[in-house]
Parts: sequence; structure tokens; C-alpha cells
Amino acid sequence: MKISIHELKDLTSIEFDANYSKHIESIVDFIDIKLAHIKGTLRMIENELVCDLHVDVETVLACSKTLKPVNHSMSFDAEIIFGDSEDADYPLTETIDLSDIIFGYIISEKPFTIYHPDAIETSFEKEKSPHPAFADLDKLLKK
Repeated sequence: MKISIHELKDLTSIEFDANYSKHIESIVDFIDIKLAHIKGTLRMIENELVCDLHVDVETVLACSKTLKPVNHSMSFDAEIIFGDSEDADYPLTETIDLSDIIFGYIISEKPFTIYHPDAIETSFEKEKSPHPAFADLDKLLKK
């Protein structure tokens, strides 16, 4: 969603759906993404635009171990500040494209690792036993 700085006088809240299916084509661990629902408020404070947003999106991610699809729901809040101060996240320009910025937040909020229920613990690397000469030392360290 693109917002013109001139629309801000009349606009105090936003609600829209964003389609990021084209955005995830180059991201390896994203299999699918549904429409993201974005809802929020806009406030002008001095020369800054403060956007308080809530994002809900359903994704399908690749299992970190088996690469099988795993459904994952994400819901998060974000405060984005546009302006010239040190607290601002982005400069306040004539046109603001919230869709691309929100996609960056979705990428940063997704889990680093996610496991499919089929990725059972037996498929993970087992703990190696110490050399017999160091077995007693290993027992002391685990106490």
C-alpha cells in the first residue's frame, strides 16, 4: 500500500491485505504465503509519521531438517516512524510504500528454525560417547 503524504490529513487508520507471493520466490525456506492482513493507525507528531501496525499472515515454511512443508501463523505488532529525527526508521518522503517495509518485518519475524512433526528426534545426531580412557572424566563434568 502506497500512501501519499497529502493523504495523511484525512487518513488516521489503515486496513488492507497484501499479496507477497511474488516476493517469496527468491527466499529458499518460504514455500507459500497467504494474504497478509495489516491493520493500524497513523499519527503525525510534529514532522514525523508514526505507524502502529498489526500484521497477521499465514505461511508455509520448509522444515529445517526434512524440507517438508510446515504451516506457521505469524501475528506481530510494529511501530514504524518516518521522519528526519534519530528515532525515525525511514525518511518521510512524498510517497511511502508500506507493503515492502512490512514484508521486511515478516522476514525478520519468521522463525530461524522450524520442524515438521515427522522430523523425529531419532533422525538427529546422537550424542557421542567419550573414549573409554576419558569416561570417568566425562562423568565428573556432567555432574
